[in-house]
Amino acid sequence: MEWLKTSIMHTRGVAHGSVGTTHELTEAKQGKYHFTIGPYTDPVLTIKPGDRVVVQTRDAFDGRVKTAQDLPSRVLTMPFVNPQNGPIMVEGAEKGDVLAVYIESMAPRGDNPRGTCAMIPQFGALSGTSLTALLSDSLPEIVRKIDVDEDGVYWSPRVTLPYRPHIGTLSCSPEIDSINTLTPDSHGGNMDLPDMGPGSITYLPVRIAGGRLFIG
Repeated sequence: MEWLKTSIMHTRGVAHGSVGTTHELTEAKQGKYHFTIGPYTDPVLTIKPGDRVVVQTRDAFDGRVKTAQDLPSRVLTMPFVNPQNGPIMVEGAEKGDVLAVYIESMAPRGDNPRGTCAMIPQFGALSGTSLTALLSDSLPEIVRKIDVDEDGVYWSPRVTLPYRPHIGTLSCSPEIDSINTLTPDSHGGNMDLPDMGPGSITYLPVRIAGGRLFIG
């Protein structure tokens, strides 16, 4: 991690790469998870630049898809998916600043099978939606549950994939809008970017005092 010493976060950030107080944002402390990102939700935590936050996130299905029989069309109510922790206020962050978020590490939560792969009608890149209609019929809805730990993703008895976690959604608050957590935009949001894993820094625009960071 020698590159961190030359990063913008380290050389020009308020904290200059130092680590302050460690906070824990558990499910109990979070209480209500959020399905929109905006300036109207009550903050759950206030931190100083350089502080570390250990966050207990939920999966995109809010923990409702537990077995292969839990079809998303039956157990989910769109668009109430992709729950977010936060908002977290950062002392001193003002409109026009940039918030640097360093992902130190990630670990899977819950009992196996933790992982979920699903084909969902009218959702995703492989199915026609209201925005991307296809001439073909939707693919059949199916759920596959997968064992996951820090040693690998166990797709089948013969196939083990590397464990390479990343944050799906990371965002500061827009100045006035409340935006669905499924939506990526200039504020951040649901980017599903594999590069946003352990060891990465994401730079987010601050558009409102405190930044109001959401993560999930």
